[in-house]
Amino acid sequence: MKLTVIGSNSFGNCYVLQNANEALLIEAGCKMQDVKKALGWKLQKVAGAIVTHCHNDHAAHIKDYMRNGIRVLALPHVFEEKGIDTLAFRKDIRAGHGYRIGGFGVFAFDVCHDVPCVGYIIDHADMGRMLFVTDTMMLEYTVPGLNHVLLEANYADDILERNIEDGRVPSTMRRRLMDSHMELETTKRILRANDLSAVNEVVLIHISDGNADEERFVRECAAASGKPVYAARAGMELDLSKLPY
Repeated sequence: MKLTVIGSNSFGNCYVLQNANEALLIEAGCKMQDVKKALGWKLQKVAGAIVTHCHNDHAAHIKDYMRNGIRVLALPHVFEEKGIDTLAFRKDIRAGHGYRIGGFGVFAFDVCHDVPCVGYIIDHADMGRMLFVTDTMMLEYTVPGLNHVLLEANYADDILERNIEDGRVPSTMRRRLMDSHMELETTKRILRANDLSAVNEVVLIHISDGNADEERFVRECAAASGKPVYAARAGMELDLSKLPY
């Protein structure tokens, strides 16, 4: 199984999980043209797409995905906010429930954002189990049997405070981030709380452009997890095989 990062920031988020036969899209915040390129133009491989919430950097292109015959799974709130009332290529989901998308098993669970939002546990025979969590201030659960972790590390308190003091960020941003995105120390606590013994790698996603330090985040999360850690960037590709060799 291969992970391709199309985008992982406030300008657009989309990730592709694919093997030789099928693909799953995670988020719909990047243009269809970029998705097609990541798939090597083999759009027929796509078993479906899952979306976490309605904000445009995660859901702006849902209609275009659906027009291209991609079945999108998301909370009803997402479709309502995007003005989608057709049932074609639409699947409403609920937190606390699991879904089958081709060879992918997907379980949705509530997270803490400023709009209804879910995280996902994704299983596939070629990959094992992956945790996908973004746009949340915290994670209330631990997840057993993980092989891969994609986890938000959006900002660091000290960098945010310095930016506010220097006038680069409005003070109102502090409360918004605290209530909706994951701070570095929270990311590290989540990594320490989970059993990572079978995890091959940790990928930090949705890192802020201005309120973060990518190298520091990778270094500190590697120390917290004892695992290889990568910062998601557009164009990045990683082998997500179940075994680390």
